[in-house]
Amino acid sequence: MSIISKIAFGLVKAYIKVAYHPTSLRVRTPAIYIANHTALKDPPFMLTMLKGKTRIVVAKDWYEKKNLNWIMRGGTCIPCDRYSMDTEWTQKAKKSLQEGYSVIIFPEGKIRTDGELNEFKSGFAFLARYTGTPVIPIGISGIYKFGRKTKYVVGEPEKITRTPGVPSSQDLAEKSEHFRQIVKELKNRALEK
Repeated sequence: MSIISKIAFGLVKAYIKVAYHPTSLRVRTPAIYIANHTALKDPPFMLTMLKGKTRIVVAKDWYEKKNLNWIMRGGTCIPCDRYSMDTEWTQKAKKSLQEGYSVIIFPEGKIRTDGELNEFKSGFAFLARYTGTPVIPIGISGIYKFGRKTKYVVGEPEKITRTPGVPSSQDLAEKSEHFRQIVKELKNRALEK
């Protein structure tokens, strides 16, 4: 990570701490953290909230934006082309997990602000099944008001294994929906806090 990227990330994290007071969650062993996506502040919030070695999967079109790529290319972000059958990101995420990093993914693939959750893309489920890494669901309230604590609720870690006799794509879709329902419930609990 370049010194400029480190400074920029440090400043962003400092702002998130001051503005939204996230309670820290210690990352002890590699896991795949998934969460709902309600605002552009969700990725830096998750990177600030999770203490430990983390990397985050980001949309390739955002990763390549000229005004953002200098900070995203610092090593914390794994680009994923959400409009194609991109598999390169899974190899980078697998390598990160093997190096002891946790990986943050927003399976909706885009922001949704009406309180509902988009359908979850199954890439996180494939990665979890492929690597044997547990998935930890998080529901974020999505309320970012300066000076007020943004709330979140963490679910239980769960490993994804293949269901015998079920075609792989159907199995991954069912696992994705299972986790979407968990994240939806966690988000609602975060809103009630």
